[in-house]
Amino acid sequence: MAESIIRIQSQPGIKRDGTMLEGDAYVDGQWVRFQRGLPRKIGGYRSINKYLSEVSRALNAYTQNDLTYVHSGSANKIERFFIDSSNNTSVITDRTPTSGFTADPANVWQFDIDSDSTQNLIVAQVAPNGVNIANSTGGQLFSGPILGTAALTPITLPSGGNCTGGVVALHPYTFIYGTNGYVAWSVAGDPTDFTGTGSGSANVTAQKIVKAMPLRGGPGNSPSGLLWSLDAVVRATFVGGAEVFQFDTISTESSILSPNGVIEYDGVFFWPGVDRFLLFNGVVREVPNSMNLNWFFDGLNETQAQKVFAIKVPRYGEIWWCYPRGEATECSHAIIYNVRENSWYDCELPNGGRSAGATPSVFRKPLMTGVQLLNSGYKLWVHETGVDEVDGTSVQPIYSFFETAEISLPISNEGKINKQLQVLGVEPDFVQSGEMVVSVHGRFNARSPEVEGPFMPFPETATGRNDQVIYLDTQRRQLRFRFASNVIGGDYQMGLVLAHVQPGDGTMIG
Repeated sequence: MAESIIRIQSQPGIKRDGTMLEGDAYVDGQWVRFQRGLPRKIGGYRSINKYLSEVSRALNAYTQNDLTYVHSGSANKIERFFIDSSNNTSVITDRTPTSGFTADPANVWQFDIDSDSTQNLIVAQVAPNGVNIANSTGGQLFSGPILGTAALTPITLPSGGNCTGGVVALHPYTFIYGTNGYVAWSVAGDPTDFTGTGSGSANVTAQKIVKAMPLRGGPGNSPSGLLWSLDAVVRATFVGGAEVFQFDTISTESSILSPNGVIEYDGVFFWPGVDRFLLFNGVVREVPNSMNLNWFFDGLNETQAQKVFAIKVPRYGEIWWCYPRGEATECSHAIIYNVRENSWYDCELPNGGRSAGATPSVFRKPLMTGVQLLNSGYKLWVHETGVDEVDGTSVQPIYSFFETAEISLPISNEGKINKQLQVLGVEPDFVQSGEMVVSVHGRFNARSPEVEGPFMPFPETATGRNDQVIYLDTQRRQLRFRFASNVIGGDYQMGLVLAHVQPGDGTMIG
């Protein structure tokens, strides 16, 4: 068998479950995504040099003119600032309620925006749900002008009601919800009045409701909403009259891992349950995941599961679920579902992790908060900006790599081609900034030790004959190619990369 030229390409996504040999997807990677079925580096991130005083547990972003107003809820505070189109920020203002608020290390916040007859209001709900999603105590509600800086003020809850779950705006109504399937709605057009004429309440399911989001309703039944209890999904539909809203159960076979893990993508709702990923597109369905389902749930720190939160990156068709892995107590990793590519992959989060996030529609760039205490505060990071880590005057490269599926020679019926695969050279084809490296990893058989080849560099632009092809003389019976970038300004998009190969030695044992 003479020298052959093969294309270096695997199926999009990073397969963590099962063995390396059983699949055709990439087997390892960091800070890499997939577009058009091919790997490319994930964008960079920049810190905004103002410090939140505490670890954020929820973010809300609202854009008007060229300013994005951000509210952050933490154990003891609500803080507010704005960002302009150049990533400059205002001073951080303390909007913590001066009455009716109970500070608690386990506090988890939910925010939404609704309006009365004069202005838009931010409505903030808090309860100590951080340790136990089924918590039935606490629960307070506050509001204030979305553009304001004064402390938020308490909203009186209905007599006998509870607000342990959260809040959602189904304009012109505002809903609160909580234990025993309780929901209550405000007077139409007044998010602060839950006791006046037109308000109401009901118990619509048995278990605690922990999340709600607006849902598109048909003619005559808007507004509508979707409610997640611990074991069911319920739809709320406006019907008017004395009843005002009716409720019907969509599924009694559901579960939910974390309220902040629910996210809408183009009218479809996605969320992690306690043992699988789910979606609602008119019916509740499982999201198939044969790539890293076990890797996610086996690695999740279940005692910190309430910290799981979701963001989306619509430009690349991605939903990110950030979660604490192993013994981490903050979200240290992200599992990513690419709706457009129908693939799954993952990454380790930078700077020790992230604690909360938001994806403002107008601002376009995801916002995430840090978990490292620096200069008596915690940083806000703007993601998908540039290709490096930019923190003030400090610019650091972001290490990004991907590793292909196993490649080997076919074994004929007569066993005559049972040999190692020798790699003579690689022809790189990348949209590339900065130097990259390639190495050949592999083993003699599925149970033999890994052998890593040397990292061979190739520049952004070939300046001579030796830069056009990467010359190698490596052989493995089962081999993988690893491409990496780790320089300031480094970026890449993979194209049609070719390898020159031929049969090598015949041994199967190393």
